[in-house]
Amino acid sequence: MSHQRGSVGLRTTGGKDAADERRTSSRDAFLEELLVRRGLSHNHVWYSRDYGGYPSVPEWARKTLAEHAGDRREYVYTDTELETGRTHDEYWNAAMREMIVTGFMHNYMRMYWGKKILEWSRTPEEAFERTLRLNNRWFLDGRDANSYANVGWIFGLHDRPWTRRPVFGTVRYMNANGLRRKFDMPGYLRKVERLTAGEAAG
Repeated sequence: MSHQRGSVGLRTTGGKDAADERRTSSRDAFLEELLVRRGLSHNHVWYSRDYGGYPSVPEWARKTLAEHAGDRREYVYTDTELETGRTHDEYWNAAMREMIVTGFMHNYMRMYWGKKILEWSRTPEEAFERTLRLNNRWFLDGRDANSYANVGWIFGLHDRPWTRRPVFGTVRYMNANGLRRKFDMPGYLRKVERLTAGEAAG
């Protein structure tokens, strides 16, 4: 998954210089997605025998997730609770609603969305199946090569080990504080609320 910022309802904070920096960052992120990430995604699907299954996750990531599979989860949600956006996390719930209404989610929110499914599932294998199923059902690009790679990234594909944490092991972790540091999250919640209200009215 990419680290694209600043558009589609998530506004970063800062002044004029920060805006110029964001434009440069957005351009570079777009080129990375167009040239690098797209190529990685297509290679992943072409060369992976089971690109839609948990065995496609890199061995190092499966190993560390297995080592922490028995860790205590603060929250564990059912499939219904996830699909209807009924968790304790208002940002995650908004992202799920945005996906259902529009078939789209800002890339950074998409990364956060998937990481939380991993955190809130009983096992990493269950988390992978749930993430891929929701992804393929609701995203406009579900079943696209990029989509399979995006799901794999949540579990360590095309990434590296990070600091060890409960549940995640050394797979990259994300939290709500990171969202609040980077984006105008109250604005994002308002945007999704308007989308949801418009869908209900229609």
